[in-house]
Amino acid sequence: MKHILIYGDSNTWGYDSARYVPEANAFQRMDETERWPALVRSQLGSGYHIIEDTLNGRTLMWDDPYMPGRNGLQGLRTALDAHAPLDLVVMQLGCNELKDYFNLSATLIARGMETLVRECSISYYGYPAPKVLLIAPAPTHPDIAAIRAGVSFGPTAYAKNCELGKLYRAIAERQHCGFIDCAELGFEINTVDGLHYSRSDHAKLAPVVTGKIREMLG
Repeated sequence: MKHILIYGDSNTWGYDSARYVPEANAFQRMDETERWPALVRSQLGSGYHIIEDTLNGRTLMWDDPYMPGRNGLQGLRTALDAHAPLDLVVMQLGCNELKDYFNLSATLIARGMETLVRECSISYYGYPAPKVLLIAPAPTHPDIAAIRAGVSFGPTAYAKNCELGKLYRAIAERQHCGFIDCAELGFEINTVDGLHYSRSDHAKLAPVVTGKIREMLG
């Protein structure tokens, strides 16, 4: 049995910008037939144990003053310990750092991502350290600042997001990780909130991740 931790933010959790519930004043989550980690579980079949550890608003390593408890580095340390032994950690993070109040360049966001990749190299309880599959998030809508006016994402978010694919690829090369760039998969452009993937996007990502996992683990 291969044990795989999928660690991410709202675009891994399955935040559905097309499914708003007025009485809850909230958007719902895609189900097991829609979000990409669950599709990967179905596509891999027996012999693979998928652990979904995903959280809306999760950052790489910064504390969000408006969304406490989202520090990804702290959460990853706990998850690696809790779910040992692991064969692979799949990570897709970095979009929440585009919020204006973090004031981070694309290079600093990538440095945070590399910190998490290095954290996975720690061996828990004498087990071998897991391999890492790094996923660069798809670019936001070019007009995300206008779409989400007054909600954190400013005029530099799109440009910084577009740099992450190149920077994450370099991390994967340095740290000997698997790599997928969502910008290369032809995702839809979200005009509702400018940020979250559609069901079609999740369906495009899942088989690519499945193929990469089989390539990395056999």
